[in-house]
Amino acid sequence: MLLVTPKQMQQLEQLTDAAGISYARMMERAGYSLAACIRQLVPEGRRAEFLAGTGNNGGDCYVAAYHLALAGWEVQVTAPFGAPKTEISRNAAERAVQLAGVPVVPASGSFRQHADVIVDGLFGTGFRGELPEGTDELLRIPEGAKLIACDIPSGGNASTGSVSRFTAHADASVTFGAVKLGMTQYPLRAHCGEILCMDIGIPADAPAKLDPPAALLLEGDRVHLPELAPDTHKNRRGHLLIAAGSVRMRGACVLASQAAMRSGAGLATVASAEAALQTIAVRVPECMCLPLQTDEEGFFRNAENHALLRHALTDKTALLIGCGMGMTENTADLTKFLLSESRCPVILDGDGLNAVCSCIECIPRGRTILTPHPAEAARLLGMTAAEVQSDRPAAAKLLAEKTGAVVALKGAGTIITDGIRTAVCTKGNAGMARAGSGDVLAGMTASLAAQGMELFESACAAVYLHASAGDAAAEHLPEHYMLPQDLICNLQDVM
Repeated sequence: MLLVTPKQMQQLEQLTDAAGISYARMMERAGYSLAACIRQLVPEGRRAEFLAGTGNNGGDCYVAAYHLALAGWEVQVTAPFGAPKTEISRNAAERAVQLAGVPVVPASGSFRQHADVIVDGLFGTGFRGELPEGTDELLRIPEGAKLIACDIPSGGNASTGSVSRFTAHADASVTFGAVKLGMTQYPLRAHCGEILCMDIGIPADAPAKLDPPAALLLEGDRVHLPELAPDTHKNRRGHLLIAAGSVRMRGACVLASQAAMRSGAGLATVASAEAALQTIAVRVPECMCLPLQTDEEGFFRNAENHALLRHALTDKTALLIGCGMGMTENTADLTKFLLSESRCPVILDGDGLNAVCSCIECIPRGRTILTPHPAEAARLLGMTAAEVQSDRPAAAKLLAEKTGAVVALKGAGTIITDGIRTAVCTKGNAGMARAGSGDVLAGMTASLAAQGMELFESACAAVYLHASAGDAAAEHLPEHYMLPQDLICNLQDVM
């Protein structure tokens, strides 16, 4: 499924118009689909109020009101901002009034108190900023009625996922042509309810002409794991080097290592503190162990480990750095050493990301995957976490462009991008919001890269499978009870 920005949606509409399906015809299809969805979502309903703005979003409402009225519904259009401003919307309004007898009024009045459905068509995908005063009154829904958003809930930013203070929570959003990218991101995603995407006649070849390309929603048919030949052996399935863990945070190393092995890597060598390796030997006996010298606090030393790690890198097909490593001057310097000495794909997570915040130019371009949460992304970009969260798609793309890396910006609605291609994962649940979930994802991502998958595809597959495993775990475990190790246990159900 495509995910588009408002500008990309405008491009699609232009391409559709050029192909012979006019804007008026697209509006007719949108409004007809909206009416059909209302009847499907509220099968016992018979009374609907449409809140119509002055743009084409309002025009879609007039078309839907026309079709519901012809189907025997009692319908009213409330137009608090006045008559439509576009020609096709004016034509739609005139047809609804003249041919279906739809009343158009400036305020709701008593009609609303008995409505089964309120349709929010006040503002569309071009909206930015804050909704005007009084919008909260317009969007106040009587008890028992359902709120359905036309294309997008009013006040939602279709590009970023931010919302205005008066944005209401819809029971469903009927969007047209393609799901808008911002609808996959919080807080807007929480305001959309069920999202239904309806066809308006966009030609099949139109999306390929978009510049920049549309984002993709990650779905099962989009994820392909490396094929296993009948005569394969462990050396063909990749050898991953994991430089992670410390005396205090050995669990992170365990989770990453176990996730890596469960995701298909043929071999894994874990370079870590001796105490962490003792745990690895018990919990993940499939891994080989490479003890590193540590300081009195149990964190990696730098120069003392160079020779050992330089030798370890010679035959590795991917390198994971960071999970539970700790952030000291030595671990930062050792990270930079590993980056400069390696020639294989690199996955930077956790403290591996923190180690390069002051020198992102040392990140190898074209062979690195970064897996930051919003605060880590903010440190890499020199901004605040709030700024990252205010426009996650833009922040992820900026980080990819600055570093030449594939970026998986974690969080609800994880975004994966290489600066050109973008994918979004909307699977997963709140039970995954635990320390260690990121370590599992890092191990999975590194494992797939070690097996030879292209880096963008590795990140997409790992994110999707990680989130799907979380959903599988939540089917039989309470979300409050779930642990990151449960994700690993449930990989068997999704791989």
